[in-house]
Parts: sequence; C-alpha cells; structure tokens
Amino acid sequence: MYFFPTLYLFIFIFMDLNSILGDNNLDANLIGNLPFTQEENHQKTTSHHHHNHHHNSQKTAHHHPSSDTSHSWGYEDHNGPHTWGKHCRHGTRQSPIDIRTSNLEFAYINQLHFVNYDQSGAVELKIMGMEPRQRPYIYGGGLTGKYLLLQFHFHWTSDHLYGSEHTINNLHYPVEVHLVHVKEEYNTLTEALEQPDGLAVVGIFMYIGNDGSSMANLETGLKRVEKIFTDSATLIFNYTVGVHLPPVLDNFYRYQGSLTTPGCDESVIWTLMAEPIPILVQQLETLRAIHGPIFGKRLSVNNRPLQPLNGRRVQFRSSSLNRQKICSNDTFVTKPSGNGSGFVSVLNGPLAFIFAFFTFLAFSNNYYTVI
Repeated sequence: MYFFPTLYLFIFIFMDLNSILGDNNLDANLIGNLPFTQEENHQKTTSHHHHNHHHNSQKTAHHHPSSDTSHSWGYEDHNGPHTWGKHCRHGTRQSPIDIRTSNLEFAYINQLHFVNYDQSGAVELKIMGMEPRQRPYIYGGGLTGKYLLLQFHFHWTSDHLYGSEHTINNLHYPVEVHLVHVKEEYNTLTEALEQPDGLAVVGIFMYIGNDGSSMANLETGLKRVEKIFTDSATLIFNYTVGVHLPPVLDNFYRYQGSLTTPGCDESVIWTLMAEPIPILVQQLETLRAIHGPIFGKRLSVNNRPLQPLNGRRVQFRSSSLNRQKICSNDTFVTKPSGNGSGFVSVLNGPLAFIFAFFTFLAFSNNYYTVI
C-alpha cells in the first residue's frame, strides 16, 4: 500500500471490477494512488484479505508524512518540478507538451470507445464506502487492448493565463482533466509502468462558459469539504465520470509521453480531446478555495511546465475518418499541408481563464479505496 504527502483533495469512485477483471485483476496492493514516487513504483507487497485491506486503508488514509522529504514533492519553490528526480529530469519522452498544429500528422485509426462512462457510481470525499458499480474502460482509437479506468484528476493554477498542462500553439485552457487508464493485460501497476503502452491517459480541456453541468454535482460536494481535512470527515454522493467527456469524441491528438507527476514514468499513450467542455467561473472559484491538508494553503498551482518534444511525432485523428472504413487498428500517418490552421477550428472554446482541481482515484479488487 502506498501513501505519500500530497496537497490534493481525494475523490474516490466505487465500481464493480469483477465483471470486467474477473480473477485476473491487478494486485490491489501495487495499485495505490497516483502520483507516487519512483521508488514506490517498484516496491513489492503482498496481497491482503479484503477485510484487512479495508481496515489498513482507513488507518493510513490521511497519513501525510510531510517531514519525510524523500517522499515529498509539490509545486512550490522547495519541492517543485525543478526538484523532481530520475525520469522527470532525464527522460526523453516527458509530458506535458505543446501541440503545434503546423507539425501534426494525420492518424488513420478507428474511433476511441468509452464503455460504462455513463454509469453512476458512489463518490466519497476523504474515506471509503458505498456500493459497487461497473468500471469504465476504453478501447479502440489505435489502442491495442482494453484500458481500465484507474483514476481521474484535474490541473489548474491561480493565474488566469496558465492552467492546463498541455497547450495548443502555446495557448492554455482554463483546466485540464486527466482520465488515467491502465492496460488490462498487465498483472500489476508496476508491470504496466515499465511498458511503453502500460497507461492510456485521456486529457480533456475545459473553458469558462455558461454551462456548468459537467461540474455541478462535484461542485456541491467540494463546497462542503473546502476546509475539512480530518480523519473522520466523509462525504458521499452520486457521480458519473462521463460528464467530463465532450459531446464529440472523434477528434483527438495522440502522442507517446509520460506521467506529469513523479516518477514521470514514460509509459503513457496520450489522447487529448480536441473539443473542450465548459465550466462556470464560480465553479472555478470553488475549486480554488479548497485548502491543502498539509499546510492549510489554497491549492493555487498543480501543473507541470511544458517538456521538450525531442523529435516525437504528434498525430491528429479527425472525425472525417468516421465516413471511411478502417481495416485495422494500425496507425498510418501523413503530414498535413498548409499551416495547420484547420486543426485550430475544432477548438471552439475560448482560451481565457485558467483553473483546475486535482483529485485521485485508487482501486482494489471490488471498490475504489482511499490510501
């Protein structure tokens, strides 16, 4: 079981994994929550009985050893991205990156399919509980295999000009949502992190608009836990992860990268949705009002600076391919002509304010659990 100092509010969704994973599920003790240190990625632990796992999870759920600097990282001067080690500083396929629309390649791949994203599940802030639901997963879109939802989180800053981690032609969106999936065929998260296709992260941009439906239910919960960070604090409400998906799922960017938090493992197939979703200004302010559990400060920054591309190719999958028959999941690419301005047209949301909020999900055999 992993635990680490963090500045983020935890949100957990409980879903039934048995119908999808069967008996070949990932070792719950190696899953833990993301992000985690590089050292923690490769620790070996043994399985525990469901009851003991539940008890131990509650016991360590809010242990934040801030004095343990070997396991601490953050976004301030003393522990920010410039201090992160190993792959974070020396990797060659790091994330996030700037998407340059003039240098994109067309990706001739199938549609990306989201399964069980319309299923409601119990969401708990702080501690664990609630009944199981079917677990979301994705397949297609050039991915080889099924990828199971591991956790989701949001990124932001207090500055209205810098919030999303990825950028489009050096322009930020107000928030970036990350849906982190792990490949089903790998037996442990440790194994997945050692493979270039171990994780598939779907990124969704958000812009300030007049529709706050995607955050409405979550906003209600956040207002009640802005400053509640005690072991006994708990809040449960119903939630559907699919509310964070844009109406059009056919247009997206694709590249090979890494986790954007320590240990920055280069095991991520990135899919960035071209169509953003809206969020209300007051919802942004609600998220910014949340205080971290360690220092009692507002969570003003939690995004990593842009990383060099280092010759990697960035692909674009267009909805126009839906009208063509694609015979396999293999990717064939061609270089687009012109200045790439046509790609910008799919980004039909303003790039104005910057916000985000970071949250994590961790799962065990039958439910998501607090670490």
